[in-house]
This record gives sequence, C-alpha cells and structure tokens, in this order.
Amino acid sequence: MTYDLRRGQDSLNSRTHANFMTLSHEDDEGDGYPYWFGRIIGVFHAMVQHSGPDSSSLEPQRMEFLWVRWYGRALEHHGGWKAKHLHQIGFVDSTDPAAFGFLDPREVIRGIHLIPAFMFGQTSKLLSRSPMARDKNENDKDWHGYYVSM
Repeated sequence: MTYDLRRGQDSLNSRTHANFMTLSHEDDEGDGYPYWFGRIIGVFHAMVQHSGPDSSSLEPQRMEFLWVRWYGRALEHHGGWKAKHLHQIGFVDSTDPAAFGFLDPREVIRGIHLIPAFMFGQTSKLLSRSPMARDKNENDKDWHGYYVSM
C-alpha cells in the first residue's frame, strides 16, 4: 500500500483490468501531452536470439511483450485540472496502421479506469468482428469515447 491507501502496483490482464497508461513517445511538436493509453489484448513471451553478424555467442533470451489496441485522445476536447474536465479518449480506427502494436510490459505506468461517454453512443465501425481483438463475451461495439478517471 502507498501513503494514500492505494496499491503500490497494479495487476493488469486482458480479461478484467486491461486499460493502462504509458509515457508518450512523441516529440514536443504536438500539444505536449505526456501519456498514451491502451488496452491489453494479449500477454506473450517468446525465446528470441539476436541474428546479426556477432550473434553466434548469444544465447536465446526470454522476451515478454503486450499486444495492445491503442486509444487516441480527442484533441477537440480539453481536459485536465485547468479545464476542470476529464480527458477524453477513444479507440483508434482499426484501419489505421497505428491502431494495434506491441509494448514492453515495463513501459506500463499503471492501470486506468475508463468511464464510457454514454452521450456519444456506441459504434461497430472502429473494429470489425474480431475474435482475436475482443473477448468472446464482449459486445461487437465500442463506445465512441471514454473519459479517463483521475
């Protein structure tokens, strides 16, 4: 437990607590927002071996990684303490090459709690029917937006 009675670490998995935040890897050219948000689709590990010119002496190493579906920020919506509004995010359209990716689990800062933006409704346009990117019991629709609880 931490000083404010929260857990010192979060337990994340693809079925129950899948949403997380990580540091942004963008240059300061944008609005300077420091975080990215995503949802874990799967947790994997693989035995990998470097295959370069000096790889003959390297032993295979265990590598852990997350397969994630990324959220994008609603740039027209201003959130934060100054704006007195929660930040708003939504899934990146699955046709975008940056909609899915892989991430080192050590880059996850913490789990997040998302509140669906009910007023915008749901859509099935962001991700077509996908048994790999959705749990079998999950609805085939996504909310148009979510609020990030602070």
